[in-house]
Amino acid sequence: MRALIATVAALAALAGTGCYHDKYDVGVPKKEEYMLPPDEARYSQPDTAIYRPKSPERQQETLLNSRNRQNLPGGPGGPGGF
Repeated sequence: MRALIATVAALAALAGTGCYHDKYDVGVPKKEEYMLPPDEARYSQPDTAIYRPKSPERQQETLLNSRNRQNLPGGPGGPGGF
């Protein structure tokens, strides 16, 4: 009777653990395969877009680089103009 219980327990343990299966296939290093792009004009012809240089950045209008600095109150001497 003990042998039957031991056999059933061993079978239950084996069934509970299941079979080993590498689900994501990470165990074997893969050989890298190269793929050529499809034979389409966007891959085989040179780019026909016209190069446009970046537009120059605009300088912000501040009190220091203002065109009418002379018209500012206070003048170059400070708060009183002295």
